Amino acid sequence: MAKPPITQARDVDAELVLQLNKFGSAADLRSQQAKLTGAAREIRKLTGGGTDLFGKLGCYLSFEQKQLLQDAARLLDSVNQQVEHAKEKRDRDEKQAKKRRELRGRLAKQLVASNYPLPGNTLEERLEILQIALIYNRAKVFDPLYSTHQLHSKLKRWLERPKQLIGWRSEAEYFASQVGSLRCDFISHLTNEIAYDDGSEVEERLRVIKQTVADCTAQIALTSEEQETLRLWKDALQSAPEGLI
Repeated sequence: MAKPPITQARDVDAELVLQLNKFGSAADLRSQQAKLTGAAREIRKLTGGGTDLFGKLGCYLSFEQKQLLQDAARLLDSVNQQVEHAKEKRDRDEKQAKKRRELRGRLAKQLVASNYPLPGNTLEERLEILQIALIYNRAKVFDPLYSTHQLHSKLKRWLERPKQLIGWRSEAEYFASQVGSLRCDFISHLTNEIAYDDGSEVEERLRVIKQTVADCTAQIALTSEEQETLRLWKDALQSAPEGLI
């Protein structure tokens, strides 16, 4: 069997490049490809007899030395070709992954909108938003970086009298806007949570979350701390005008 030419990187293929660059992007591979192309180009300058410094230096190299450099440049070309194939495959994979993320994101938004409309127009609807946020946090589904006690403390701090009510007609209206912010945070967090691609379907991730919350409330519907926080907010929101928040 004929020995492969030294200018062919026979043990380097696209799969090996992808394996060694497991966490790199197509852009990373494109950058590496450019470096290899540049290196081969600079080496060839030493063999081409050009008018730049490399070309002039090449005039002082022997035929054998120039041949060695040409072989080195062709070897770099061989490696570069596999890097290019790897880049193309990674690029296709990234585009497919992006499309999948976008599809999951749209479906997640639709599911959250239909399962958690949370209009927040009335006192009862605003209290429902607060209650859901508290319960989902207790179930470690919403704002898990906040412990239950920390979330309660945060919501109580929101009830402290603001220094100025610029743009708000009353404290109650200001407090209602804070509930609106909480609603946005909850919807955004839940949407991202069920859109996350762990291999399961978006609907399944929502089902698991609902079951987790159901298991949590089956033990305790509302804790005494939750009841107290809701009571404080009910008092604060009593005079808030109805309407979208």
